[in-house]
Amino acid sequence: MNFCIAAVLFVATLPAIAQETGGTASAHDISGYWELRYDSERIPNSSLTPKMLAMDNDALIRHDIEAIRWCNNLGVPALLAQSPLDIRESPNLVAMVAKAPSSVRYIYTDGRPHPAKDDYDPTTNGHAIAHWEGDTLVVDTVGFNDIGITRIPGGGIRTPDSHLVERYRLFDGGRRLSVTFIWDDANVFTKPHTYEFRYYRVGHITEPRTHSCDALDEDRAKFLTLDCQNR
Repeated sequence: MNFCIAAVLFVATLPAIAQETGGTASAHDISGYWELRYDSERIPNSSLTPKMLAMDNDALIRHDIEAIRWCNNLGVPALLAQSPLDIRESPNLVAMVAKAPSSVRYIYTDGRPHPAKDDYDPTTNGHAIAHWEGDTLVVDTVGFNDIGITRIPGGGIRTPDSHLVERYRLFDGGRRLSVTFIWDDANVFTKPHTYEFRYYRVGHITEPRTHSCDALDEDRAKFLTLDCQNR
């Protein structure tokens, strides 16, 4: 079975809340389809280390373009910039599915700790665990690799040493979702880098969709990598 179809079938089996745009949602259930709009992002410039500033910016751009060209999984944080983003929550797990090529992001809420570093193979999404603090879901993620799209909004890149904390909070009667991202990586940032996305609930989607990606499409590959070849 196609992986994207399997992912959609999986999240469809998880409990979902009412998704009417005008309805209210439980403060402890962020299930639904969420989209970013033109006014959804508040992204300040990050404070980068001299080591990060000295890196070849063109090479960083080429890395991400090549990831798209070869249909690599996007990974975090690029997955969170997909719209609409499908989120499904069960008692012990939150799952996120994007339209673009990506693996399902699993966030464990059953109280488990992160695995030992030697016991975990890093992934594009990392290993995420979470707990509730009042009406806010606090997600802690480590265990990233350097595959996929690694650039972080505001500047910097995701590395195997990156640590991400996210805070999810519903407001406006459950019609909007605030997500604050805090990146910590001593090799990349001189201080933790924070930005916020505010998603709007999508009331109804007739058909869950995923973008197909053909790494063997030469015309597509030429279109994506032409600027890189000219640099």
